Parts: sequence; C-alpha cells; structure tokens
Amino acid sequence: MKSKDILLDTAEVLESTLDRIDRLTVLTEKEKARVKEKIREAVENFKKLAEEAEKDNVELAEFFYKKAKEFKLMSTDKAIEKEGKKNYLKMADKILLYSRSAEYDFKPEKLAELKKAYRKYLFGMTAYFILSGFYLNQFLAITALILAVPIILSMLSLQRRGHLGLLLAYSAMPIPIVTGMSAISYGLKALASPEKIAEIMQKTHWSAGTVKAYLAFLVLLAAVELYLIGSAIVGLYKHRHAFL
Repeated sequence: MKSKDILLDTAEVLESTLDRIDRLTVLTEKEKARVKEKIREAVENFKKLAEEAEKDNVELAEFFYKKAKEFKLMSTDKAIEKEGKKNYLKMADKILLYSRSAEYDFKPEKLAELKKAYRKYLFGMTAYFILSGFYLNQFLAITALILAVPIILSMLSLQRRGHLGLLLAYSAMPIPIVTGMSAISYGLKALASPEKIAEIMQKTHWSAGTVKAYLAFLVLLAAVELYLIGSAIVGLYKHRHAFL
C-alpha cells in the first residue's frame, strides 16, 4: 500500500524537524517545548497510522507529506521572521490536527463509528423537534424554532467533519436535554395526578384515554431523545479529533 510508505516518510520529515526547532532563537524555550511536544505526537500518530492503515488514500497521504515538508522548511529563524511567529505556531497546531484526524480517512471502521455518533445526533435532534411540537408549551416550541438554524448548520458541518459543526452541536444540545428531562418529569407527574389529567382534558377536549396515551407518548419520546442526545455527546467527544 503506497499510502503507508508516504505516511512513514511524513513521520520521518517531521522527526527530522525536531533538531531544527531546538536551534531556533526567535521562539522562547517554552514555545519551542510546546511545538516539539505537538510534533512528537504527530510523528507517533503518523507512524501508528502507517502500520494500521486499511484504506489506500495516496492523494491525502501526499498532502500530509507536503505539509510536513513545508513545516520543516519554515522551521528556521529567517522563515519564521518572514512568515510570522503566530503563523508558525498555527502551522504546528495544524500538523498535529492533521495527524489526529487522518485515521478517519485511512481506517473505515473509525469513520463508521463517527457516522454512528452523527446519526444519533441527527435522530436525537429530530426527536427534540417532534417533542417540542407535541409538548403543550408554547415557549418550548418557540425555542425550538430559534434553535432550528444552528442545529441544521451543525448537521451540515458535522457531515463534512467541520470543527464549527462540533462547536454548534455542543452549544445546541443543552436545551434539548433540559426539554427532555422536563417532558419526562411533567408526563410522569401528570399520569399520577387525576386532577392534572382532568385539567388537560378540559383544555384539549380529549378523552381521559387520549390524554393518558399522549402523556405516555411524551415520556417515551423524551426518553428516546435523551438517550440519543446523550449518546451523541459521548460519541462526538470520543471522535472530536475527526473534525477539522
């Protein structure tokens, strides 16, 4: 597999850059230590991936090799003064990020795990919108409408493995979780209260059986929503390095 050789070459180029970093004078000792730590991790990540890669992706492997060469060439005082210290430090961050996310392009099972977490987020948010529509609370329905745009944007970005999508997803999930917990609490308390059932019957003109079925559905839907979103939180965090 040609990709494995290129990934090993990438690791070797980065490893050979460590001595150059030591000789830099434009960076402080603390900055050099941070850069070296990131590059060492990137070296190990690329070496490990070269051993475990199952899918041949020559184009992407060559991209990583090219970036490693660029970083090595930039690891001189003259180049850093020209490009700027900030850009050099950002490039070190990118090299590390590439090395962490690469396994999702070379190991199909990792990508399958990521897609599973994404589907749980997708279905969890779908359940949230349905729950907001069924829940007899106008405020929650309006909140769901407000959240619709960032949630849809997060779904589109997550599908492309965009880091912005991950940030949007985590910023959007707390309200659906609170809504789910509130719906379960409301539904269980209402089912146990004949007075509350009578109150809902009066407001909706439903029969007692219909109200009980509605409350049971509300609790079930909220439980499913909480499970899916909770699983998505864990899954997306576990695979957070997949997002660029």
